[in-house]
Amino acid sequence: MWSSGLVLLHAVSDGVIAASFLLIPAGLLYIHKRPGESTQGETALVTLFALFIFAVGLAHLASLLTLWFPGIPGKGLEGLLKAAAALLALTAAIVIWKLAPQLLRLPSRDRLQAEVAAHLRTFEELKGARHQLEERVEARTKELAEAKQRFEIALRGSPISVFSQDKDMRFTWVHNAPAGLSPEGLKGKTDAEILPAEAAEKIMAAKRKAMETGEAQELETNFELFGRKRSFYLLIETLTDEQGAVLGTTSVVVDISERKANEDQLRLLLRELTHRSKNLLAVIHAIAQQTASRTRSVEDFLDRFSARLCAIGCSHDLLIADNWHGASLRMLVEQQLGEHADRFGEQIAIEGEDVMLKPEAVQNLGLALHELAANALKYGSLSDPQGQVSIQWQFCEEASKLKLTWQERGGPIVLPPQRSGFGRAMIETVVGQALEGDVSLSFPPKGVRCVIVIPSAQVTSRG
Repeated sequence: MWSSGLVLLHAVSDGVIAASFLLIPAGLLYIHKRPGESTQGETALVTLFALFIFAVGLAHLASLLTLWFPGIPGKGLEGLLKAAAALLALTAAIVIWKLAPQLLRLPSRDRLQAEVAAHLRTFEELKGARHQLEERVEARTKELAEAKQRFEIALRGSPISVFSQDKDMRFTWVHNAPAGLSPEGLKGKTDAEILPAEAAEKIMAAKRKAMETGEAQELETNFELFGRKRSFYLLIETLTDEQGAVLGTTSVVVDISERKANEDQLRLLLRELTHRSKNLLAVIHAIAQQTASRTRSVEDFLDRFSARLCAIGCSHDLLIADNWHGASLRMLVEQQLGEHADRFGEQIAIEGEDVMLKPEAVQNLGLALHELAANALKYGSLSDPQGQVSIQWQFCEEASKLKLTWQERGGPIVLPPQRSGFGRAMIETVVGQALEGDVSLSFPPKGVRCVIVIPSAQVTSRG
């Protein structure tokens, strides 16, 4: 009943529609198959539309076959395909209306672009903040390293140690441990495992009290460690967390062993000084009495007494310079003859191996040398430009005693004194008794000779 042109138009249209409706589902499924970009509902809807379009395409293909081959019984097939397409279309319509609220909530392209731009800005801001944070962390790390370096330099070589211990009083951190101890040997141990029992109990009691009361504890303790007596000062602080819970203790320990030894030495020196001061006052009193008894005027007394006091002072200067341990015999001779220093090597010859004398010997021998020099200047070899004085000393083979000889020559002819003056009495009696040695003072015509034998007990060491 149709014209051939109309049949051709229907056939071509059904063919194109059928081909398009068969290709479109394949394209939709291919595009939609990318993972991670759609929900299960979206996938179901796309699949349903693809089936619907595919069914419609099959229906148009069936119409083309029926139109092109009228004799083929394709009307039934075409009806079934159209019924399936209608069912799928109805199902798709119902699903669309159910999913419409969710689809409406999906962001638009502009909104997505705005959100992407906002996220990019946020990302850049976070990137900048991260860079700033990294710079600040680097600066803080550098400051911390510098502070740690200063801390280590401050404690390096010092007698100060720093410890941390947990609540069980086991060492957890040690810096600059006391001599003889190492951080590795302390960590994980308690004071009781390292120190003598009495000292450990005293220290641990103070640490327990610090943790119980929260108050800093101070104490000094003495004990023997590695065969040596040690003294320590401890400052103990409680270690807490941010909530104030007690974690343990932090202790600063200062090795005061040297200070204690110096204090003991000072006390010993003070006792020795007190003893020697009393002896010195007794000597000065005796010198004053003997000088006064042998002088006829105040001026003469003052001259002689002042000179003898200066001699005592010179000896004491030498002793003070060496903390009262003693003094060099050579320095003692040179100092007592100091006012004649310009004659050393010409009129005065000093010869002998240098030795260190004990304080008692220094004081008494100094007075003897002063009296000999004063007599030589007034009556003996030092009163004549041609006179000679020789001071020699050496150790005797017998009992290692030290023998000092004062020999004058070339001066005025010596006459034995008619009476014993203070100087002679002091040299022969006081010096000899004080040194527990032998003193021989003679007056041959060629010059005064004095031999003083000093026991080895009065010598501390050889030069």
